[in-house]
Amino acid sequence: MGGMLERDSPPLWAGEGWARARGDLPERIRRIAVVRWNNYVQYVRDPSRGMALHIAILAMLSAVFYAARRGRRRWRAVGDDELQTIAVFDRPYAAALIVVLLIASSPMYGLPVPFSVRRLCVVLALVPVIRLTRPVIDPRLVSTVYALGVLFALDSLRQAVERVSVLEQAILEVEMLAGIVVLGRSLTSGSLRLRSGAGAETERVRVFRIGAGLVVLTLAAGLVAGATGYMRLARLLASSVFSGGVLALTLYACTRVATGVVALTLRVWPLNLLQMVQHHRDLLERRVHGVLIVLAIGAWAARFLDRIGLFQPAWSLGGAILTAKLGRGSISFSAGDVLEFVLTVWLAYLVSAFIRFVLREDVYPRTRLTRGISYAISSLLNYVIIALGFALALGVLGLDLTRVTVLVGAFGVGIGFGLQSVVNNFVSGLILLFERPVHVGDIVEVGELSGEVSRIGIRASTVRTWQGAEIIVPNAQLVTERVTNWTLSDRTRRIDLRVGVDYGSAPEKVVEVLEGVGRAHPQVLKDPAPQAVFIAFGDSSINFELRAWTNRFERWPKIQTELAVAVYAALPAAGMTLPFPQREVRILNNAARSH
Repeated sequence: MGGMLERDSPPLWAGEGWARARGDLPERIRRIAVVRWNNYVQYVRDPSRGMALHIAILAMLSAVFYAARRGRRRWRAVGDDELQTIAVFDRPYAAALIVVLLIASSPMYGLPVPFSVRRLCVVLALVPVIRLTRPVIDPRLVSTVYALGVLFALDSLRQAVERVSVLEQAILEVEMLAGIVVLGRSLTSGSLRLRSGAGAETERVRVFRIGAGLVVLTLAAGLVAGATGYMRLARLLASSVFSGGVLALTLYACTRVATGVVALTLRVWPLNLLQMVQHHRDLLERRVHGVLIVLAIGAWAARFLDRIGLFQPAWSLGGAILTAKLGRGSISFSAGDVLEFVLTVWLAYLVSAFIRFVLREDVYPRTRLTRGISYAISSLLNYVIIALGFALALGVLGLDLTRVTVLVGAFGVGIGFGLQSVVNNFVSGLILLFERPVHVGDIVEVGELSGEVSRIGIRASTVRTWQGAEIIVPNAQLVTERVTNWTLSDRTRRIDLRVGVDYGSAPEKVVEVLEGVGRAHPQVLKDPAPQAVFIAFGDSSINFELRAWTNRFERWPKIQTELAVAVYAALPAAGMTLPFPQREVRILNNAARSH
């Protein structure tokens, strides 16, 4: 970044630079070609340079990704529609090649790959990158992507001859001018041109057009800077455009390959045997894809800043901001401490959520634990992990608990007076989890409230009524008051159906008909068997009650209705009638009585 605004080369039109270049250019180009050719030969002939390893990795990945393409076609044939994430393997050799080229071009893998070979791998990686990204990018940007690849290759050639100042300057001007022409044509008469009329363009197209306009301005500034001799500034602008764009495109292609590998792994043995994968494969793929996108954005920002020479200043500035002390008196902290505290608590929550997810999907279904016990275990694990995470976060924050003794004492007094109901509900929640008089999923009646327990929280529980409302009930009310639990030990329920028949009917026959109706219903238990009892002599009928048991608690109103309909049809078919109250009304005429 230093000296960007200082002229370090003669203007492009200066004659002395071209005259000097004509004498030195052939020899310098020959030296560059000899050095690069020796690097290529060394990479091929020297086993320690890693060529054999790179070929082996390419062959292995090609075989795996080819098998993945065949598997995708087979899964599509059986109706698996969630295959977009592994569509990248429709081009298996491009996916394998981009991985190998990125490994070969990276200096972080310990293999002494020559610098010229690494630069060549970066340029060659454009071929698989474009093949992998073309099917998923906006069709209107395909020509721009091709132009970006060509200009990046030209910029790599420019960097190879940067010791030949005039030649580098000329190549830089050509690539800047070509970029301006391509984007200018796209903005004026191509796919990014401004369209009139409501709804003529999408928000994405507007963003692309604004970005293309900014790139054109950057290239124009670089064109002027390079032509006038400010080559340091021109190189910076060229790198920011071409290297930044290709890096974003490459990271996007790598993200697609990584997401495809994860999706493929979730579809094969042994992960495909897990119930959490079978039930939530799409969710897991989306979460992994989101994490990869965030990592790719972070990698692009770091590499882009390093490319233009701003990474170290930005890193130093960020460190200074995070370590700056805030506070007053004996209490001091920094923004970094607060960030570490928040991240520690957040990570504890994520760990707790993931453990409970695994237990719920793959552990509890394979055991004989009841729903209430499993919920209690998950709740206790959640409390323990969150508490440990909070304690660890306090340690990361550097909080000295000996300095907050007065605060702890005041907090204890507050619990004794103002927060006693909160503590009461908290302790009641622990009693509900350990003693388990009420489970999640139980049907309960608390006073006039009736419904299903959907959640037992740390302070209150949630009961969902039959009307669909969710009532928040304090835990203390479930512990201290009278609670009717219809499903504590099992989910059976007795259905009582009262029936009245005329006095002319034989009671034995009525009992036989009612019990026959109960036995005929498929959801009425055989043991205990349905029972009909004679309960009373009524004013207009003799009254019976059919008592039947069912283990389908959630359907007992429907079963009661079906039994009533069947009884209504069976009694008349057996020659009995269902009487109704009758009243005799006499009207007296006062005038007639007076005579």
